[in-house]
Amino acid sequence: MSVKQKDGIQIYSEMISSDTYEVCRQVKVILNRLERISEIDDDQQFDIRVILSELLQNAIRHGNANDSNKKVFVDVWLHDDSRVLSIRVTDQGQGFDVKRTIECRGKGCSDELAMDESGRGLLIVRNLCDDIQFNPVGNAITVRMRLGSH
Repeated sequence: MSVKQKDGIQIYSEMISSDTYEVCRQVKVILNRLERISEIDDDQQFDIRVILSELLQNAIRHGNANDSNKKVFVDVWLHDDSRVLSIRVTDQGQGFDVKRTIECRGKGCSDELAMDESGRGLLIVRNLCDDIQFNPVGNAITVRMRLGSH
């Protein structure tokens, strides 16, 4: 159920258990809600699925250290007359050193294969989004993506 507020339309706001099956199920719920109220094409729907999946799997694997007792909080909004999608994912982990993790190693910043596994997903997300921000602790990420024609 979406909720319209002054800041935009809230699509989703839930705690998800650190379970891969549940994450897949909730990604589908979010995409279904977005489809009902926003005109996103198949390419953007695919990109949003990749973004959500990467962010949630990172939160479970790296943030919550696969601890099934910990949860991941997901908050999804549409802003600017449904032209901007905002996704915030927060885990219950200790956080991480954002700068150190996203710095490139080896061959260069544009080569995902040059990075170790823990930074590759973030690079993929960064390439699909218009804006990416972390909280100071490193246990929450907010991404923004402009919707509509590319």
